[in-house]
Amino acid sequence: MKKIYRRSLAFLISVITIVFLFIPANAYSSKDIDSGKDITLNISYQDGDMPLVGAKFNVYLVATLSEQGKLVPTELFSGYNVDIPTRNGEAWRVLASTLEGYVLRDNIASDNSGKTDNEGFLSFPVGERNLKPGLYLVLGQRHIQEGYRYDASPFMLMLPAEDMGSSELHYDVTANAKHVSIPFRNDTAERIITRKVLKVWDDKGNEAKRPKEIVVQLLKDGEIFDTVKLNAENNWQYAWDNLEDVYAWTVVEKEMDNYYVGVVREGITFVIKNTYKPSSSEQTPTTPDGQTTTTPDGKTPTTSPGGKTPTTTPGGKTPTTPGGSSKLPQTGQLWWPVPVLLSMGLLFILIGLIRRRGYKNEK
Repeated sequence: MKKIYRRSLAFLISVITIVFLFIPANAYSSKDIDSGKDITLNISYQDGDMPLVGAKFNVYLVATLSEQGKLVPTELFSGYNVDIPTRNGEAWRVLASTLEGYVLRDNIASDNSGKTDNEGFLSFPVGERNLKPGLYLVLGQRHIQEGYRYDASPFMLMLPAEDMGSSELHYDVTANAKHVSIPFRNDTAERIITRKVLKVWDDKGNEAKRPKEIVVQLLKDGEIFDTVKLNAENNWQYAWDNLEDVYAWTVVEKEMDNYYVGVVREGITFVIKNTYKPSSSEQTPTTPDGQTTTTPDGKTPTTSPGGKTPTTTPGGKTPTTPGGSSKLPQTGQLWWPVPVLLSMGLLFILIGLIRRRGYKNEK
């Protein structure tokens, strides 16, 4: 009996802990930003105790934050089929790697650039330009120092940055840039390497809508070096041999409709993941009982859980998320009490079990 009680107690405590882990942190919108404060991004670039001096970094404003808390792609990045997620370490890693290829291939101008000082630090903005609030892509160029070659890992960063504990916004942000380093010798230019590409699909239920082939471009220091087609015949993969290691090699997928693209490098292989993006005509909303409702003209209106038609804009159109934008959870949303109340209910159950056990012991 004691074992059952202890197991029940441990289970309830675990459930309560998990519930609290899923309570969302407040996010912010453009209305929460103090326009009177300057935004500063400080980059620290170190190899252990050694500062990496003279390394060049570029920053690109990828998306801005709306009053509704949405990440809206800037004009330069709105044409790419990438999903711009909310704060997510792995998703942002994939986004940074994907956008790096497009920036290099299309020679997109940076919003600001600079080099690290003798301490391995670099502060943006450089010059008279100001940093605007939004989501930034940070790219570092290849750097050689003390017999080593350093390739900085691209990363995404939200400015200003939000303190996940207090929801306070920080306008002076410091980021530690990561890198991959290898010894750089005089014979490095003669070193031959291999790069591979592998295509994977995330389109369960829509396999029949896949294109027969996709086009992948291999970039050599940002310039298109080779173009290949991936299809079922080559098992959606390809390998390039006899590449000179002195150059930086990257791959990009030529843009196609109805799919988000994500590129991430794993060792010598670039993995391209395509996630199916339903067209507006395929996104058929349903009523709470699961039945689709249609208007006389055959169009499907969107209804809220209460069965009411959602509010429309002054122009009569239902508000939509701009292409590729992601909505951040809003400060003050009232769904946060749900996990709290659930936790309180579980706590009361736990107290009841304890009291019941005490009552039995008294008997």
